[in-house]
Amino acid sequence: MEVLKADTTKVSSYVAKSKLRRVDHYSRMALLAAGRALENVSPAMVSRQHTGLIIATGFGALNSTFSFLDSYLDQGDKLAAPTWFSGSVHNAAAAYISICYGLTGPCLTVSQFDLSFASALLSAQAWLNTGRVDAVLIGAVDEWCDVSGYCIQKLNTHTGKMKGSFGEGASFFLITRETDTVPAIGFLDNIYLGRDLIVNSPDMDDIIFSPCAAHERCNPCSLENNISPDTRLRKRVRAGSPTDMGMDVWFALSGGGYTGEKTCCIKQGANQMFGSVTAIKAH
Repeated sequence: MEVLKADTTKVSSYVAKSKLRRVDHYSRMALLAAGRALENVSPAMVSRQHTGLIIATGFGALNSTFSFLDSYLDQGDKLAAPTWFSGSVHNAAAAYISICYGLTGPCLTVSQFDLSFASALLSAQAWLNTGRVDAVLIGAVDEWCDVSGYCIQKLNTHTGKMKGSFGEGASFFLITRETDTVPAIGFLDNIYLGRDLIVNSPDMDDIIFSPCAAHERCNPCSLENNISPDTRLRKRVRAGSPTDMGMDVWFALSGGGYTGEKTCCIKQGANQMFGSVTAIKAH
């Protein structure tokens, strides 16, 4: 089994090393991706006081969580490691981003397993439509840990016998309401979360389908029989992480010639639930 791990050494280009001393790998991935999303944004364009923050994560900071549990089991509740505990809280990464980048708008962490990113997009859309914020920094973050590998290999017998790639990462987007200004990379449209997945495939150049992270087989329901002949269906053989839909959106918008102008990114959840969003490249 191949494991793809993220390199966070460049996070010090965005956040002072003194502030990173107790920051775990999960939050470092989030800080790095968020810094890259914000680095070319002028304060005159988007006020950070009126920018909301939403992080989507399937499992949160797994390494910090299990390290804290190990310290609790080894040392007892009075001597359990406080640093690991603070890092294990799902909202820790959002707190670091808010503090380090000066975002003082509403802050939320969404954890809905495979459908976390789609759910976060719906929340961001609601904030923008109701005028609660002028912009939303939205990100997807999940990390790999040895316990994940054990579960994949031992509890999922099919994956234990078949080749597969699993990994971690973070992707962040600064989104606003639609204006006359051409966005840096594109638009997001048709955000959906539910059971009855409907894709208007004749309008799509590509469809990227990612399976549920808890299952080993990709099951794109009836898409293969209903898509237009001119639409390319790209199916992940394995899910990279519960929130790899965020990475798929980034690939659709910045993938150069690998993707067309309009791409529908679909993530399969448990119990035949689906999340989807259409990514449209800027001209």
